[in-house]
Amino acid sequence: MTAKNNMPLSWRRRPRAVGLALVALALLGGCASAPRDPYDPFEPLNRKVFAFNQTADRFVVRPVSKAYDKVTPDPVKTGISNFFFNFATPVWALNHALQGDFAEAGKQSSRFLLNSTLGLLGIFDLAADAGIERQRTTFDTTFGKWGIPSGPFIMVPILGPNTPRSGLGWYARFQTDVIWNYLDDNRSVRDKLVVLDIVDTRRQLFRIDRMMEEAPDPYIFLREAFRQRTEYAIQGPPEEDDYDFGLDDEE
Repeated sequence: MTAKNNMPLSWRRRPRAVGLALVALALLGGCASAPRDPYDPFEPLNRKVFAFNQTADRFVVRPVSKAYDKVTPDPVKTGISNFFFNFATPVWALNHALQGDFAEAGKQSSRFLLNSTLGLLGIFDLAADAGIERQRTTFDTTFGKWGIPSGPFIMVPILGPNTPRSGLGWYARFQTDVIWNYLDDNRSVRDKLVVLDIVDTRRQLFRIDRMMEEAPDPYIFLREAFRQRTEYAIQGPPEEDDYDFGLDDEE
């Protein structure tokens, strides 16, 4: 009988166990070194910016928005939101036209004219009462429909989720924004309106705060919500197994 056969059974099995362990470690190593999502090649940096944005929101933007929400009567908040929606409407109309949807561009133009006159600069949404609903769209969607790729996901300080294409859309938005350009000679009023718009927009996003807090990974939650909404706007409804973050009515 050889020395090998004199070894305890557990010892004789050990090389096999070690071999299996090495295979498992190799597989884990392969997973760890797997390439990142091509959509998010800058994830480590993006996560740091995301953490900064979360801190800024927690200590500045959200408290201010909650105070505004608490002290402002509901009819006033509705009127303020309507006002900003109204002055975004010409940009929506322009983008519908650039996308080739001239019928919708005409509807949004009619909506702007009606609300800007009889609706007192849009404070009252008379167009909705007349059956002309908001149909929001962006330059990012327009560029996407033109076939321009989005480029990588980039978390921008304060502004949040973006891509090079959506950044170009932001630039185009500022170049065509009614308030931003019409009040260029009265920047004090313009800047106050911009701040009010930011605060009011953040108030409208309170409903997703709980989803963000309950998400296993809030960064992934936000990134995938942004990606889904962008693809939905360009390509139509997602497949049945795609995530639904309940953000379809936000712009």
